[in-house]
Amino acid sequence: MLTRRRFMEVAALAAAGAALGTMGGCSGASPGAEVAEEGASVSGGAPAPSEAPAGTAAGADPATSGKAAALPAGALCVAEYAGNTVAVVDPAAGTVLQRIPVGANPASAVVADGCLYVGSSGGGTVTAVSVADPARITAIPVGNQPLGLCHDPTRGLLYVGDYFTSSIHGLDTSLQSLVSTVKLDACGYHNRTDPPDCCRIGPGAGRRTVALALAPEGDVLYAANYGTFDVARIDLATGTELEAFDGVVGPRQILVSGDGASLVLAGVGGEGEQQVSDLYVIDRATGKRVREVPVGLSVAGVALAPDGARGWALARDDGALVAFDAAWEEQKRVSVGVGADTLALSPDGTQLYVVNSAAGTLAVVDGETLAVERTIEGLAAPKAVAVVA
Repeated sequence: MLTRRRFMEVAALAAAGAALGTMGGCSGASPGAEVAEEGASVSGGAPAPSEAPAGTAAGADPATSGKAAALPAGALCVAEYAGNTVAVVDPAAGTVLQRIPVGANPASAVVADGCLYVGSSGGGTVTAVSVADPARITAIPVGNQPLGLCHDPTRGLLYVGDYFTSSIHGLDTSLQSLVSTVKLDACGYHNRTDPPDCCRIGPGAGRRTVALALAPEGDVLYAANYGTFDVARIDLATGTELEAFDGVVGPRQILVSGDGASLVLAGVGGEGEQQVSDLYVIDRATGKRVREVPVGLSVAGVALAPDGARGWALARDDGALVAFDAAWEEQKRVSVGVGADTLALSPDGTQLYVVNSAAGTLAVVDGETLAVERTIEGLAAPKAVAVVA
């Protein structure tokens, strides 16, 4: 079992290796990349993103490359952490259609405004891949270690949680460049001024943002933080941080409920008393935890149906996939294999995608019956999944 202590030891070793130039776990800033001061705009002052010539994938020969076929609707874009690639998967056929080179150690992905955006946790870049022509690849310097990604369609921004610098960056999707940065307060939740012992492992310190969610009104951005296991709240009108909410140890995912009343937090926990076996439901108005929903040891993922009628959660160390009704009453539970650590949902809410990074697999699961329809194998430490609309 990958305990929280072991996870943090591995993260620390990766960061140290990156500083020595020996491995790409927690790297420093990319050459030429900037981190803006709080509230400052770097539009026009930031370095221009590097882009492969039209019709050219990164590292390809322009003389022999042409325009690539568009990514098909419904395709799954799976970040392959160990391959520095994105695998484009046909979920109906269960096949890998192609692999697209991206930055070092990709761990997050989202499709927005005609592009697939991939956060390179080992390289300080967000890679933009054109959906219409995936040979057009743009590497955008964004902070030090981008993990959480969240699209704001109203503002045309992609918010990027920077784990290593405890910052939230704004990336303009039309300019494809960094335009703003909000530096999070060092302390976080006011009743927890110091991180617990399990989160003191260096290098790096602070909030350590891993997941983001946007309020349905579009006025507040929520950030789940690994270092202080709290939820930061960013007022998007002013670019300032509001008082933080208490959160979960080892956060992995944060969502807003269908009715907009609650935040839903999935966390894998730590060791001993810090083990987490429940999904946390938090009142969005007060920040109070209103419900703990039993799932299983190490809650690694959560998904909510578009109509709010159903929800699902994944227990990594128990290998359980659990379905709930709108009131968070358990409806069905199945085993999908110990180590399953990422959960995503199709746009129509009919299929679940369950990733096991250690096994290198992605299972396509029926959202109603929880039956595994097919399994795609041979993926290189798969992490996040984004669906092409």
